[in-house]
Parts: sequence; structure tokens; C-alpha cells
Amino acid sequence: MKSPRYLTVATLAYLLSGATPFAADPPHLVLRGTYATGLVGDNAEVISIRHSDAMAAISNTAGSVDVLDLSDPFNPALVVRVPIDTTTGAPNSVAVHPQHDYFLVVTGRAGVVGTVAAHRLSDGALLASAPTGILPDSVVISPNGQYAVIANEAEGVAIGNNGGPGSLSIVDLSGFNGVVQGDLAIRQVPLPSLAGLPGASTNRTDDIARLPIDNLPGTLEPENIAFTPDSRYAFVTLQENNIVIRLDVKTGDMSAMGAGTTTHDMDVINNDGYAPQDDVTALREPDGIAVDQTGRFFVTADEGDTRNGAAASGPRGGRTLTVFDAQTGTVIADTGNQLDEGANAAGVYPDTRSNRGGSEPEGLDLTQHRGVTLAAVAQERASTVSLVDLTNPTKPAVVDTFNLFPQVGPETVKFFRRGSRLFVASANEVTGTVSVLEVVF
Repeated sequence: MKSPRYLTVATLAYLLSGATPFAADPPHLVLRGTYATGLVGDNAEVISIRHSDAMAAISNTAGSVDVLDLSDPFNPALVVRVPIDTTTGAPNSVAVHPQHDYFLVVTGRAGVVGTVAAHRLSDGALLASAPTGILPDSVVISPNGQYAVIANEAEGVAIGNNGGPGSLSIVDLSGFNGVVQGDLAIRQVPLPSLAGLPGASTNRTDDIARLPIDNLPGTLEPENIAFTPDSRYAFVTLQENNIVIRLDVKTGDMSAMGAGTTTHDMDVINNDGYAPQDDVTALREPDGIAVDQTGRFFVTADEGDTRNGAAASGPRGGRTLTVFDAQTGTVIADTGNQLDEGANAAGVYPDTRSNRGGSEPEGLDLTQHRGVTLAAVAQERASTVSLVDLTNPTKPAVVDTFNLFPQVGPETVKFFRRGSRLFVASANEVTGTVSVLEVVF
């Protein structure tokens, strides 16, 4: 039995236009399995999956990493729960090595230099640890397994305290196979001033420190990372700054591009039902990021956090998936209001968050399957996962929206395959669960 379909008017028009590669029904998501951490509080925040055998790890902010076996997507199984040293903060992100028997986990809190640690995947044994920058928020390992990049967010500590400079860390993993204890070779990469960068954030303050975001190092906040297929470059989002950085992991050189604004219909008033206003312009402020396997373009999930202090009024957030040219940073296209429209069609648009970013696209992943390029987008506040057809990157189209309830708060999503079948796993922060969905054609 197929899952309920939540197609918007825009999606139906797209399917009928002839632009779609689908001869019949477009792909849709079907729930196949669920894993529950059983932990109290916000957990199951970030998931990383090794494609060869579907071994996965999820970071739990309670102070542990769960290693999962997803080889049977209908029955996700816990392999081992690994206690993590929280001296420098909670586990914020995790990355499974694509070849070797270990994962990296970063721990940190605002205002404190964090830690990256390597643990054996099979039994959780600690293999190595080293300091990073201030508040490491994400870690990603390159496809060839030779490098990892860490985004040290360094968000504000309190009102008037910006938390220190954001930075990046490059980990050279070429001499570390995870068999025995060893050392992690880390190079810290400071960020330059990006003040005056076209398309970057302007005229706003940090939500925590309430200080003007001037795009100097003290207010730069790296967030998420995606490698190019050749493992040479890492693209890094700076959400509050509305910036994407391209980092050469061999040389440490970087270039920066402003994400600019998007203009489309959006609901910016709470508790009025889903009532989008015409042509609202907002900064994109990208969070999740992924690079196409051709290396020609990258996509961002534009959560947005455009506010001058907590609970301030005004429209916020791009609420889009945006396609950028990977070489120039030029915007190719975005989804407009399709993500919120999909959530509304599914009956779960979070109207109480209309003035804070609507459905809030958070994490995303990108893959190619059966000749189709697809993105999966986690919408944290709507508790939905959307499939976006990017086969024609100039016309991104939301083709399905899946309501995860009773699982709540999807933070990250990852595609993986078992045989000829394609799946996507969603780490649901609020309920501490992982949902395994199949992409059915």
C-alpha cells in the first residue's frame, strides 16, 4: 500500500508540464523502519552512514553515540552505544569513515575550544582525540577518507559576548587507519574578515549575543559541510552570515560567496492559518549543504535565522532549497514556497513558526538513482521530509512530502542503498529516533 501523497499545485503543474523525467508516478517516500534511542531530551541529532555496508552512527546530545546496523532497513539495530567524554561539551556531530573501522565525533559548547575524537566503530574503543576550534558544530569526512573538515561555529555565549572567532579545522586522516590508538593530525584554519562581501547578512544581530553581525571573524559562524566528489574541496555554510565558503583541503585556501536573498510567497504571520503573502524577500541563510556528484552545482537547505534577538518580529528565513553553481556561486534556482506548500498539503504546516522560518528546512542530502537526481530535505518544525527532483537543476521541484509524525524534529537526513533499493534515514532530534524511509519509484 502506498503512503499518502501530498502534492502541491506547483508540483502537479510540474509533473504535467513534460519537464519531469518520470514516465508515470514520481518517486515517493514510504516508512520502512524506526529506531529509538530511548534517551530523555534532545537526541539523535546527526546521522552519518557508510554506503558499503549501511553502518551508521548518530550523535546523542545526552553524551553518547549510537552505532547502528541499517543493513536491514526494516529493522534498524543497535550495535553499540558509545559513551563520549563531555568535558568540552556535548557530542554535536559524527562522521563514519568510508573505509576504516572508526568514526569521528566532535564535542563542544559556546565559548570553549572543543574536541574531536576517533572511536572504533565495532566496539566504541577510544583511539585518539585532539583539540579543535571553539564550539565544533559539524564534522564530515571526505569521500576518499583522506581528510575531515570541522566547522567550529563559536556562537555567542551570552548577551554582549560573541563567543570568539569562528574557524575551520582540517584533519589529515591519511596516516590514521583506526586499527590502534594514534594521533590525529589537525590544522586549524582561521577565517578572514568577510565584511562587505556581496550577498552576505547585513542589518541584523546575533540571536544570542545580540551584537551586530559584521562578518568579521568574531561573528562568523560555520555550520555545515559538504565535500566535492573528488575530495579536493569542502563547501561550508555560515548560516547567520548568509555565506558559503569553498575550502581547498590541501592548501587551506578559501573563497567566499554570499547567498543573497530569495523572493517568493510566504506566510510570515502566526496563527492565521497558512496564508502566504505575495513576494516576500528574505535572506536565505543556508544550513544543510550537499554537492552534486558531477561537481557542477551544490544545494543548500535555507533554514534562515533572520532575527534581531530572540522573539523579535519580522519575516525570517529563505525556507527554500537553493541550487548554486559550484564554480561561481551564482544562484541557478530555488524551490520558492514549495517546501511550505508541501507541509501545508500534508496538514502539518507549523503556523506558530510563520514569523520564524515556517517549516525550517534544516538538513539535506543529494543522490542520483535510476537516472534521476534527488534531494531529501528535513523540515525540522513541520516534522516532514521532502523529496526534490533536481534532474533539471534549473527547475527544482518538490515531488513528495512525508509526514514523520509521531516522530518529531528531523535534523539531518542521509541517503543509502541496499541492493537496487534507495533509502533515506532521518535523525529526529526531539523524539530521539531515526526513521528509515524508502524512495519508491
